[in-house]
Amino acid sequence: MYSAKLLDALRASLRRIVADEPRVAVAYSGGLDSSVVAELASELSKTKCYSVAVPGSHDARTVVANADEEGRELELVSMTDSGLHVLAAKAAALLEDASPVAVGYTIPLLAVVERANEMLILAGNGADELFGGYAKYLTSSEPEQQMRGDLEKAMGEAAALAGYASGLGKRIEFPFLDEEVRNLAASIPLDRKMQGASRKVVLREAAGQLSLPSQHRPKKAAQYSTGILRRMEELAKADGKSVGSWIASLDNLE
Repeated sequence: MYSAKLLDALRASLRRIVADEPRVAVAYSGGLDSSVVAELASELSKTKCYSVAVPGSHDARTVVANADEEGRELELVSMTDSGLHVLAAKAAALLEDASPVAVGYTIPLLAVVERANEMLILAGNGADELFGGYAKYLTSSEPEQQMRGDLEKAMGEAAALAGYASGLGKRIEFPFLDEEVRNLAASIPLDRKMQGASRKVVLREAAGQLSLPSQHRPKKAAQYSTGILRRMEELAKADGKSVGSWIASLDNLE
């Protein structure tokens, strides 16, 4: 029941977002959130997926096969060290935060916004916060309170990314952060989001209704699966710095 309602809410969100756009881009990892967005967007418009990865990383090895399995048009963007320097500085300035995890998570989105030829980019931000996607929620004494706090932060980050895209004459939109989807998520019992060690249960059920292979793919946080955080750690170590201080030192590149 909840999974069908979720699909209805996401479809309504995407109809409002996509409107009459003839082509849309999707920031795609091959994981659950982005594949659901890509599938539903493809019902409305010509859709192209973009993935960003450091050569040799998990995503660099797997994302093409995942896209092929789902029948997606995909462009894989290889993250170079020079590009990583520039985008890390941009992410830190945009977020006003040099936290390695926050910067590492944001870099792929900035790269897709810059690379996409389409004027509208879609991303799956917010799904983890709404549907219990992070492992930390399983051991939290107040998971729902923690999820609400994380959601507020995610919405702030989304607003910053939207402003960045607007400066390039583009839009980046987040279907999961639509008010209707957020209200529905708030009404879903916690045990329909997390069961035992399983997370985002209701969203996985929705993916199953769409016959998506990603229904059973394990979650891999973008900053890790893209290899971006590890590469930043390596570059920081070569400079004799912590990752946070290395990121802060990049301000002069902006």
